[in-house]
Amino acid sequence: MSIRTRPAALALQSLILAALVGGASAWSITGKTVALSVDGDLRTVATHGSTVRDVLDAAHLTVGAHDLLAPASGTKVQDGARVVLRRGREMTLVVDGAPRTVWVTAGSVAEALDQIGVRAQGAVLSADRSRAIPLRGFLLDVRLPKHVQVRFAGALRETTTTDRTVGEVLRRVNIRLVAGDRIDAAITSTVHDGQVITVTQVIGRHVSTDAQLPVRTESHPDETLFVGQSRVAEPGHVGVLRTTSLLLFTNGKLTDRWVESVRRVVEPRARILGVGTMSRPVPVAVAPSAPAPAQRSSPAGSTNSGGLDWGALANCESGGDSRSVDGGGSYRGLYQFSIGTWQSVGGSGDPIDASPGEQTLRAQLLYQREGRAPWPVCGRYL
Repeated sequence: MSIRTRPAALALQSLILAALVGGASAWSITGKTVALSVDGDLRTVATHGSTVRDVLDAAHLTVGAHDLLAPASGTKVQDGARVVLRRGREMTLVVDGAPRTVWVTAGSVAEALDQIGVRAQGAVLSADRSRAIPLRGFLLDVRLPKHVQVRFAGALRETTTTDRTVGEVLRRVNIRLVAGDRIDAAITSTVHDGQVITVTQVIGRHVSTDAQLPVRTESHPDETLFVGQSRVAEPGHVGVLRTTSLLLFTNGKLTDRWVESVRRVVEPRARILGVGTMSRPVPVAVAPSAPAPAQRSSPAGSTNSGGLDWGALANCESGGDSRSVDGGGSYRGLYQFSIGTWQSVGGSGDPIDASPGEQTLRAQLLYQREGRAPWPVCGRYL
């Protein structure tokens, strides 16, 4: 027995078959292959979506606020299209000690510096320029070159440096600060481009000056001198007063001084002056004695006292010349005194400058002390 299919059933089967065939054709037509670059890593993504967002969904990717996506997520895509995603990276950038936070989509340090506009030529970096920047964040220390002038003690020194602080710059230009020096910027402060650092050199020097302390004179009685006569028994010497001062030189010029001490380094010694206390003997005038064998005349003002003939002695010793000096220059005057003998009996200066009367008085004192011994040849005429 044959089975007959009803016309209505045949029509339904035809409709179902047509729908299945048409759906498969439509699915095939909407499928796309898209090239997706993520931070430079290229991959192929198959999708039946129509927009960039659909491509990202197919790749299980999301776009953050700091990511860079091209084209935009709502842009329609065709088969064979290219989508680029650069993910944002947070960087802590410290430029010459000043920190700031920036977001970049760069993959390397060099690319990141270009993105944020930091001209790093000649700069010192804490990381190699080719180093990759990770997604988790990155710290980069940058020291830019700076032109700095240093004015030291009036002279100008210039340098281009990546040093961070004023103290580092001073060491670079070989300036060592000492106690007293003044600087117009803190040693630890950050240097900036075009800065002029002024260092005022202050040097203290100790100097000593000596001044003389005068000699005072003390008078002491001297029984070997006649009243009105004097002689120096002790010459004494001056003292020394030393003043020590601190001189302050600013940039080589004297700007101040302080006296630190004043002390006697040598005490003065008094000058001792012997003042005569002996009364002068009264000379007795007598007639001149007979001339000596050489028939020399008596000196003017010569005397005879106590039975002694001083005129005869003078005639023998000096020919009666009160200014007579022997050939060697050692014996002088009427009675040919040596300077030492003359002084020992109270004479001062040169015997030949004394009057004949004083020379006779000194000879009498010498006779009282030593007898005729000072005149071994002529003493017999006394």
